[in-house]
Formats: sequence, C-alpha cells, structure tokens
Amino acid sequence: MPLLRLVLLGSLAGCGWVDAWIGDEPTPEPEVTGAVRLQNLTLRQTDDQGQILWLLQADGARYSDGGLQQIEIDNLRGDLRVAGKPTYTLEAKAVKVRQRNDQLWIEGRTTVTDVAARGTIVADQFVWRGDRALLQAQKNLQIRYPQVAITAQRLEADSQRQELRALKAVQVTSSLPEAQDLRLSTDVLVWQQERERLLAGVGGAGGVTVLGIAGDRQGDRLRAQEAEWSIPQQQVTLRRSVQVDLQKPRLLARGELIQWRIDRQQILSDAPLTVEYPSQGITGQARRGVLFLDDNRAIFENARLQSQPQAAQLWAQRLTWRIPQQQVEASGHVEIQRPNATLRTAQLVWRIPQQEVEAQGGVFYHQANPRIQVRGQQAKGWLDRQEVIVTGRVQTQVPIQVRLP
Repeated sequence: MPLLRLVLLGSLAGCGWVDAWIGDEPTPEPEVTGAVRLQNLTLRQTDDQGQILWLLQADGARYSDGGLQQIEIDNLRGDLRVAGKPTYTLEAKAVKVRQRNDQLWIEGRTTVTDVAARGTIVADQFVWRGDRALLQAQKNLQIRYPQVAITAQRLEADSQRQELRALKAVQVTSSLPEAQDLRLSTDVLVWQQERERLLAGVGGAGGVTVLGIAGDRQGDRLRAQEAEWSIPQQQVTLRRSVQVDLQKPRLLARGELIQWRIDRQQILSDAPLTVEYPSQGITGQARRGVLFLDDNRAIFENARLQSQPQAAQLWAQRLTWRIPQQQVEASGHVEIQRPNATLRTAQLVWRIPQQEVEAQGGVFYHQANPRIQVRGQQAKGWLDRQEVIVTGRVQTQVPIQVRLP
C-alpha cells in the first residue's frame, strides 16, 4: 500500500477545469491505468521546510485515467495550512481532486471555513496555492462572514495579507444590525480583514452602487467610482463622480468626496457639491453640506440656489433646507435676486410652493424699474407676484424727476 499511495499522489494532474486566471495546469504524469478503488484515503503535502500545506481525509476514492486522469473522492474533509497552522477547514461530499507540488485543485461543491474570521466560502472550484497561502475560488460562489455576505464570480483570499478580493458582478449585503439594510454592488471588491475595511470599485472598474442608505425608503442610493466602507467607524466614503439620489421627495446631490455616516444617518460633504430639486426646478451649489436622512433635512454652507420658474437666485452663508416642508431657511449675508429686484437681509425664510419669503434684520430692497430703495427691519414678499412689503423703521428712497424750463 505505501507504494500505491505514492504513485497515486504523484499522478493527480491535468484535468483542465481550472480557468487561466488561477494559473497553469500541471503537466500530466500518467502512472496508473485502469481503475483503482481506495478506502480511508489521506492526502498530505509539505513544503521544503517540512511544514504541512494541507492534510485531508476521505472515506473513499476512485482513480482512473480514461484519457483524463483524476481522483474522485467521497466525503472529503481536512484543513489547509499556513506556516503549519490550520487556516481553512474544508468538507465536500463528492469532488474531483488533483495535487502537485504546492498546489491543490478541487472540483465539485465544497465548503471552506475561515478558521480565524469564522467565515464560510462555498464554490464549485477551488485552488489552494500553499506556496503563497492563496485560496482561489469560482463558479456558483457564495461567501458569508459575520459582517457581510458576498456573491461574485471569482475570489482570491490571501491569508498572509489577510485580504479577500472578489471580482465580477460582486454583491455585498451587510449582516451587521447597525447597517442591516446596506447593499453594495461593484465589479472589484477588496476586503482588508484585519482593518475591517472594504474597498469597492478599486481602480475605477465599473463603479459602485450603494443601496439601503435610509432604512425602509426604497430607491435611495449612492453612486461613485470608488467607495470605502470602514466597519468600525460605521462610515462609507465615496470618491469620484459621487451622486446621492433620494426619492421621497426626489433630491440629487453630486460631488467628488461624500461620506455616509451610518450610525448618524448623515450624508456629509466637506468638499464642493451641487444639489438639484427637479420637481421644483431648483438647483444649487455649496462649499460643503450635510443631509440628515432621519428627518429629511439638509444644511449647506456658502450656498447658492437658483429657482428656474421664478428666475430667482438666493445666496447665503448658511442654508437649512427642510425637504418635506419645502422650506429654506437662510442666514448670514443673505441675498435673493430676481431680474428686476434684489433683497438683502440677515435672515430669510423661503416657502417654495407658495413662493413666499420672509426677511428679518437689516432688510434692504432695491428695485430697478421703477427705481426704488427701501430699508427696514422686516419684509415679506412673493416672488411670483413681484411684491414685497417692508416694515420696521422704514426708510424709502424714490428718485424725483425734475423738468427744467
């Protein structure tokens, strides 16, 4: 039996089922012809230093060449090791196995368990490159860890770097209570497990879409070229061509660097951004801003809003936008302009559906035609009717035309 086992292990080569992305096929070395049935089989491989790379057992196995050499194994189980220590355990009911030097190929539905991170990887094809401590998987791939569940077409798990890389049609679903609605889709995902950080859209390949940003509000989403999800910080940072799309009511925000603070349900930009309120024909720009998802409120600094239906523009150092109420509250050197008039004040409330404005503190109203300048402490006006009422210590300047004889 020892002689037979050596021949058997030396001839597990050349099936042809592994795609090119996981390396070249080993060269066939036919040693046995016909068929051999074995029971209680052990597969064991060591590296040049004598450390075990994998140690597997099986209840039964059948070897045949038939022009395609392979070993068919029943009830495979055991572990894959790094520096002699079990890193993954695996089990499968019926698979085909090949091994050569420091590499192990498994074809068939197999479950691999990450010992340290308590995750499971299920796929129809696995390759363990023991020399690099690299696990590769593809076909009907499913990945589940305590933090996330992932589906993808391909997987590379680097045990030495503690990094998992998922490729093609990647879907990530959060398993954490604090981010239970988070879903992320991309084509490239790198999970730095030690840092508990997921990098999506690395290199800008295909971009990233994040769903579930506002609980049960269907349709709200974030899009960007790249995203970084820090699990400990409960924060998703999006970079490059970022778009925030809220549905109830429809509000769009765009920028180059936007953060979603999951625990606070806030979307924050410390960089310039633009906003759009399509149903009211309003667009705007700001130096920075925060969207509060819990109560549908936004705050913008150094902001400007344009209302196309009324041809009005509003500038302010600070804007608070109460989205469901469709009301804007501005403060700090506020100015609102229309083609024929300008209103300046310290504080202003703009009720968008009624096109009503109320100003408070240091009111200055200027009208071009007919030319009028009015100062006061309060003002109330209607943009669509081009009507303004100024009150409180009012000072009026009306030019007088004098005809000389």
